[in-house]
Amino acid sequence: MDAILHGVAPTNEQIAAYLNAFHHRMPGVTSAIMLGLRTTDGRSSYDVVADRIAAAQPANVLDIGCGDGELLAAILTRTPRTALAGVDLSAEELALTAARFTESAIDLRLASAGMLPFPDGAFAAVAAHLVFMLIPQVDAALREAYRVLAPGGTLAFLLPRRPKQPTNLTELLATLSRKIVVRYPEFSPFSIGDRALFERFGIADLLGRAGFPALPAFDDFEVRAAVDGEWLWKAISGRYILGSLDDELTAELRAIVVAAAANGSFDYRESLRLVSMVR
Repeated sequence: MDAILHGVAPTNEQIAAYLNAFHHRMPGVTSAIMLGLRTTDGRSSYDVVADRIAAAQPANVLDIGCGDGELLAAILTRTPRTALAGVDLSAEELALTAARFTESAIDLRLASAGMLPFPDGAFAAVAAHLVFMLIPQVDAALREAYRVLAPGGTLAFLLPRRPKQPTNLTELLATLSRKIVVRYPEFSPFSIGDRALFERFGIADLLGRAGFPALPAFDDFEVRAAVDGEWLWKAISGRYILGSLDDELTAELRAIVVAAAANGSFDYRESLRLVSMVR
């Protein structure tokens, strides 16, 4: 991903290799960050997706990009009889999932979202938590989700959403981007996945082309917390582009982030969108 710093868009293969290396180095980072953020009614983003899946009482569920298994655990808590399956590109993330389900049967596969190792109509529900926006060829992944979901089955996935107004976080990220540009003048922020996923019309269009006949339901919400500098740096350094920076610039950015959250005063917010529908 160093190419981004020099104004060159990476190939799909480079993106996949970078994400795999990132999660090899930092397994469990997504849930470590997201579990610290809550909705106004006290739920995590995993709870929001799990509640939607559990409402359907599915016989089984597939979590695409299951990471360390946090979403699957939330689903199992709500529907203990649901059979669990998960796929991920990271062996390290799958190892964490396997370790937390030692007393429950679970089908885990090292596989791509664009080539799921399951037969047609295998699942009563398919879920994904902050995954599809990281897939360059998300249309293929959505076609696969449609293929493995049984007729009448439930699809529910979470995406980031552009906030309606600037937040402390968006302003801080803009400050960091300006610092990166000073060192790397050709740098411009790069979106790994399909930009259509940031718009309701774009999401509906992608799902329609994947085969889903109905319009999806959209539930927009926000998770937030007052955080200190160390927590804030952990969250921001978990963003993929920072893994490509040199040590000196990384230290400079870290100092800015820690100072922004002095005394645990930083209001950290993530704007999210739950997309759901019945096949």
